[in-house]
Amino acid sequence: MDFKAQIIKDLKVFNNPAEFAAMVNMWYDGKTYTIPAVIDHEAAEERKRLKDDHAEGINSIEALLYISHADLGFVPKRGMEIELEEAGAVNVYTIAKSEYEDGEIILELGAYAE
Repeated sequence: MDFKAQIIKDLKVFNNPAEFAAMVNMWYDGKTYTIPAVIDHEAAEERKRLKDDHAEGINSIEALLYISHADLGFVPKRGMEIELEEAGAVNVYTIAKSEYEDGEIILELGAYAE
């Protein structure tokens, strides 16, 4: 098995709701999606500590969102608003960074801190 094939195999485990991901309700560009995804607040905290290039209360990274491109079918755009249902509440974020890497969409999500 070559390296790319191994990455694709690993991503199927990472994005599997029976393994690591969870089914997430997401609203983007006026449409609703229910997809397997990983929402990571801890990694976002680590990135904040490393970069720490934002002013207090201004758009800082609050979460990282990992989605398989095969599940969503497109890459959300930077600057767009996205809503995610987390623990029964709907949280609104702005996409601060949008990346696509080997079949995986990685979004850095910002929210206004109060």
